[in-house]
Amino acid sequence: MKIKLFGGLRQKAGGAEHEATGTTIQEALESICMEKEGLRAAIFDEDGLRPHVRVMVNGHDSELADGLETTVSENDQIAIFPPIAGG
Repeated sequence: MKIKLFGGLRQKAGGAEHEATGTTIQEALESICMEKEGLRAAIFDEDGLRPHVRVMVNGHDSELADGLETTVSENDQIAIFPPIAGG
């Protein structure tokens, strides 16, 4: 499946799009974080997903489904958005 990264996550991962494997969002994120330790620290903390990091699957917020345990398939597209602040 394809994972698209936005904002500062792109720099931490060395690009905007990555291929991932897994049957859940958690597994897919772990598969790309194995190679990019800086990305892991930007997405996860000791309690799981960092606050305000948004994960979308095919345009739908994963928090409205099963969170990191949301089932995904090879045809899905996952988008990860870092916290955004503005004024």
